[in-house]
Amino acid sequence: MKYLIEVIGETFLSISDPIDHRHWFLSKEQHAYEFIFMNLFYLVVIFIGINLNKKREHENQRKSKPTTEKDYPSLLNKIVAIILAINVFLNLIYKCLRGWRVVFFMLQPCHIVSTIYCYCLLTNNYQFGRKVFKISIYYILVTIAALVAPDLADLTLPFECYNFFIQHYALLIAPFLLQAYRYNIEFELPYALISQGLFGISHFFVFEIFSFISGTNINYMLFPPPLGEFSYLTQESYRIGIAFILFILALGIGRLVILIGSKIRSSLLVKNKSK
Repeated sequence: MKYLIEVIGETFLSISDPIDHRHWFLSKEQHAYEFIFMNLFYLVVIFIGINLNKKREHENQRKSKPTTEKDYPSLLNKIVAIILAINVFLNLIYKCLRGWRVVFFMLQPCHIVSTIYCYCLLTNNYQFGRKVFKISIYYILVTIAALVAPDLADLTLPFECYNFFIQHYALLIAPFLLQAYRYNIEFELPYALISQGLFGISHFFVFEIFSFISGTNINYMLFPPPLGEFSYLTQESYRIGIAFILFILALGIGRLVILIGSKIRSSLLVKNKSK
């Protein structure tokens, strides 16, 4: 294990191109440890989620055939999808104006989730869109966190701050619209686990590697967000601490959003029946 940690740490060192003095806020050994154990943890979470989902689907097949869910057409869905699409395009322009390194910030969860929600809001492939939404709804926690503690330090171009808030409020609204007008989903632990597993691997594998290559702090994988001073212990383990806090909160908040969305959908159903 010691040899593997050393090899991975040296690999990270060799691919790194620092542009910030905080690039090595964590030691290469700490990065290597977390790269191994956090990715293993999230792979196990995905494995458990997939197997639980297979058992659930097998049980559902033995039951009566489910009724087809009704999709309520809404102009709001299209408006929010267009806003998110324009926002992603504008963000790409902003990043390109700052140079090739900053373009890697397009990997930030807000831009990826914006693209996912655009698909879910507009796709004609209802069943696949529904599965994608079952996974992505738990990412609303990231949107909430960004709005509660917005990091606007690098948003210096004209209207960039406005663009940030428009995007995140659209991301906040989108899951409720999707639940109310398109996909009538319930909380399902298998999908929640798969969601968090994919979220974790995207950070501790994809964001980790591209942060080293570009030197950019993609979703705080190189150094912590500007939230004040940290104790030494917190400094060494801030990513692990944040990861497990987000893991638990995402399940709870995702479940709450599903419940609220179901209530909104039920009220729409009552209104449509009364017409």
